[in-house]
Amino acid sequence: MRKNNLLASVALFGELYNSNTYKSIPEILAELIKGAIIAENLFSFNSTELKQLMNKVYGFEIPESVLRTVLRIKFKDIVKIEHKIYHFEQEIKEGFESFDENVNSIIERQTNILENLYSYIENKKSIILDSKEKAKVFRAFSNYLLDNDYSEEYSDLISAFIVTNEKDIYFKEILNSVREGLILYQGINYTDNISQLGHWNTELTIYLSTEHLFSCIGFNGVLYQEIFEDFFKLVLEINIKDKKKSKSRNLIQLRYLKETKDEVDYFFSSAESIKKGYKKLDPSKLAMVNILKNCDTPRDIKNKQIKFYEDLKKKGIEFKSFDFDIDESEYNVVDQSLVDELREVSEKKNRKFNENYCFDTLRIFTKINSFRRGNNGMPFEKIRHIYVTENGFAKYLAHNKKVKFENYDIPFAKDIDFIISKFWFKLKKGFSNKNDLPKSFDVITKAKIIISSHINSSLTKEYDKLHSDFKNGKLTENEASNLNVAYKEKPDTPEKVTSENIDSSLDFLFDDDVQDNILRERTRNEKLLNDTIQEKEELSIKVKEFEDKEFQKSEVIRLQNFEKTKSDYAEKEWRQHRKCKFSELRYYLFVTLITIIPILFGLIFKIVKPINDYIKTFGDNQWNIWGVLLLLFLIEAQGRSYIFDKVKVKNGWRWFKTLLSSNYSEYKNQKIIEFKTGYKE
Repeated sequence: MRKNNLLASVALFGELYNSNTYKSIPEILAELIKGAIIAENLFSFNSTELKQLMNKVYGFEIPESVLRTVLRIKFKDIVKIEHKIYHFEQEIKEGFESFDENVNSIIERQTNILENLYSYIENKKSIILDSKEKAKVFRAFSNYLLDNDYSEEYSDLISAFIVTNEKDIYFKEILNSVREGLILYQGINYTDNISQLGHWNTELTIYLSTEHLFSCIGFNGVLYQEIFEDFFKLVLEINIKDKKKSKSRNLIQLRYLKETKDEVDYFFSSAESIKKGYKKLDPSKLAMVNILKNCDTPRDIKNKQIKFYEDLKKKGIEFKSFDFDIDESEYNVVDQSLVDELREVSEKKNRKFNENYCFDTLRIFTKINSFRRGNNGMPFEKIRHIYVTENGFAKYLAHNKKVKFENYDIPFAKDIDFIISKFWFKLKKGFSNKNDLPKSFDVITKAKIIISSHINSSLTKEYDKLHSDFKNGKLTENEASNLNVAYKEKPDTPEKVTSENIDSSLDFLFDDDVQDNILRERTRNEKLLNDTIQEKEELSIKVKEFEDKEFQKSEVIRLQNFEKTKSDYAEKEWRQHRKCKFSELRYYLFVTLITIIPILFGLIFKIVKPINDYIKTFGDNQWNIWGVLLLLFLIEAQGRSYIFDKVKVKNGWRWFKTLLSSNYSEYKNQKIIEFKTGYKE
């Protein structure tokens, strides 16, 4: 296996813990001890040499007391102890062939991620990383995951790379296995007795900084509130378990000091000044935005301040006084030479140095040191007092050699992730249920917090520059407004940082001339917008003209089709009408014929002498002939009155006259027009 690869070793620790093979921390450490013995082919050593061996093989710094405990409880049947020298038999190699394969598999997966990280950085910075620079990136990435002081040069790019891959489940599992292993590894280093895991049994007072008091109430946004709730649940669990055993005060107490209270009060006072119009609101200060939210008057802010302290008290978070003179205290860590040194370092790096904050922080450290009575080399569980802050400068100051007296001293200040992980380890919570893990354990969450924190720092500088430039006339009102809108679009809280906006976030962080570039971009976008609007209007006109032409064409075709349909309909109706008229004509002719025949025959019989003479030869029978004719005439006369359809006869006569007249064509055209007029679609 690759020696001294702490990143792979920590990941291995996490994976072994999450497997079903090992049931406890000592069992995992026993397995790692076996791996180190086999890797170095060293079977006899004392506890100091074993500690060095573990560091050589894994990069681990395991306390000797922990190693001795594991040797005592896990190897008692296979190890001989002579003069504090532990002797192992060669048999421990049996069944251990897969250990190196497991480690090498982890290294291979991490190598793939590293290669992708190298490519990402090369693409973003438009450079080619040589082997020396890749080694630098690897150290930065390892320190980043291992919660060491990470490289400022690469922290943003590493965070952006992680956020870019936030939807890759396999990627998250690999990195989170490192985070989980780290919690276990650090837990071992800060625990005096690993055989007593499962409960917390010592008193600890945690002094919360301003940001954590705000996070508790939700002023810093959803994610920070969730992280605080993860911390608070562990505190409650410890205190509730202890209450079942005794009626003493809570083992874990949450307090805040005067310096913190002064900072909180200043925040609310500034909010009142903003509401009165004396100060300008910096929108990047989310806590200030939330304090002002739903407050219409300065009195509303004062009421919110009162409620803020009441809510803290309900959660058991109370003010802690300090009754000593700091300057005269033997535990005083306030050092003017240190402050001067830090100021000089900041000036060289062109950073703003807040001397008042530095002194306030050192005063807080003095109070912590006083509460501890100078006992800082204790295991974390027995340190009794600690200040919790997320401020990077305060954490840096806490680890400064002039403040932290010995290398293995517990610093006066740590972040909330540190406390959560120590409680989690000590309570033996495990990682099997991923949904219940604290938010701060997720490497994606860490990356988003770093990006949003850096964006907020940049936004604060940019807002200060905006107000100054506007006041000095370097910016017009419109330009200042455009910049203000652009700044508000930046993801200033962790939950707003996503894989979709991470590229634009990086561009903002790496931009050395934010104002000019934003204004140029706004001008370009406005021109593009105006051009687009003009093109749209021109296109709309063309589209309308085209639509009008197409409508006209379609309307002509529609009218043509409509006219043809009407003509066809009129022709059909005309044929039907003419057929009906000829039927009436035939009826008229029939009625006329049966009317004329009796009269005609009577006249013929009388006027035509031969026929008349012939009829006379019948004698008296001739009256039968005339009677029949008379009967027929009477029947026809009766029919005209009661049998025949006079309307049909009349219509037949009119149609007959029309056929004989010269107006037939005119009649036909008139009827066709009439039929067309009566047509309905």
